Amino acid sequence: MSRFSNNSTMQECLRESTRCIGCGTCLVSCPVYAQEPCEELTARGRNQHIFDLLEAKDDEAKKDLFKCLLCGRCTMVCPRGIRNDIVVERLRELQVKRDGLPKAKSLVFRHLLSNRKTMAKAIRLAAQAQKLLPAEKVVALGVASDPSKPTVRHLPLFFSGLMKDRRLPAVASEFLFEKLPEVNPAPVAKSKIRVAYFVGCATEFVLPASGEAIVRVLNEVGVDVVIPKEQGCCGLAVHVNGDIETATAMALHNLKVLEQVECDYIITSCATCGSALRDIWPRLARTPEEKKRFEALAAKVRDASEFILSFGFTDVFPYKPILPRGTTVTWHEPCHLGRHQHVSREPLTILRRTFGKDFHELKETRCCGFGGSFNVYNYDLSKKIGRIKADNIRETGVDYVISACPGCQIQIMDQMAQHGIPGRVIHLAEAITFRG
Repeated sequence: MSRFSNNSTMQECLRESTRCIGCGTCLVSCPVYAQEPCEELTARGRNQHIFDLLEAKDDEAKKDLFKCLLCGRCTMVCPRGIRNDIVVERLRELQVKRDGLPKAKSLVFRHLLSNRKTMAKAIRLAAQAQKLLPAEKVVALGVASDPSKPTVRHLPLFFSGLMKDRRLPAVASEFLFEKLPEVNPAPVAKSKIRVAYFVGCATEFVLPASGEAIVRVLNEVGVDVVIPKEQGCCGLAVHVNGDIETATAMALHNLKVLEQVECDYIITSCATCGSALRDIWPRLARTPEEKKRFEALAAKVRDASEFILSFGFTDVFPYKPILPRGTTVTWHEPCHLGRHQHVSREPLTILRRTFGKDFHELKETRCCGFGGSFNVYNYDLSKKIGRIKADNIRETGVDYVISACPGCQIQIMDQMAQHGIPGRVIHLAEAITFRG
């Protein structure tokens, strides 16, 4: 299986696509094709028309290139192991180099997401502006059947003006970096393990409770947690939209910040961020020296579920529910966790062992349809995909939906609220505590 880097040529991209044998396996697994059965929107369709896409100049062809969730399901089932997701990324990059970024994306990527302080100020304004939103446009982070607590994940989404019928959680009144200090030592020193926590934008600005829970659980097992306050956005949204130059600058900034922290591991609680640190950043390296540094950092990255499952074991399973007795839960696997990072067993093991008979698996493990900017620019399609996820959740009848990706959590909150499905959506760390 070939792999691309930021310096890969388009000829390598072409060679990758021409390895497609046209079997159509990708069609069956593609959540977009299931809702909009157009061959050109699938991996096989793109591979068969790769030369047309290279020269695409009409607006519809350009839009079709962004009707991909990059969920990785086509790559997962491809008998040739073709990295169709990377082919799409490279085509988008080519389009941006040729035509430039739209003004809105340029503003968000190059002036907001790439500058943490500027982004924080802008989100402060968003926090004030959200008070103007009608109540039915927001959803509680508490019980979904009680929408009285107005509680948006992504800055680009908030400023897009594409509200439509979304139910959105609100910007937090107090950001995570304001709630927690940079160094969070374990109350009782049980180990000499020290980790750096890469928080991610959504956790810091919108869902700080999940970040607080991560630090709590890590401290409970005796791990010291450092939250580097100079860290920025992981840049994955920038990268997948073709702005490689800005994404590279963002990755290099974070690399420098994280290298300065003396730590044994780097913990992520956002599947998207984890995928960026492990997979995307090494592919952005411009020199062998940068690649070596990115790969060394990637080797230290662990999703929170990976780390806490491997830590603190004795003769008894070390975790128990922090939720009320008898609370029923289910698990949504983010694409960036299961397919991009290959972390599937760990969160399931934790939930099965912790909740026992109160854990109910979803009938189908499918993409929720969020996909970052996919949700912004293809919301009607995103809703159709999300509706299937919501129906699966309704069938379980659970009290809580647990996940490990803020984007997925936002999408599921939206769909549950729109379709009258009671329950809460929380991060895995918010559901468990260490037995001590």
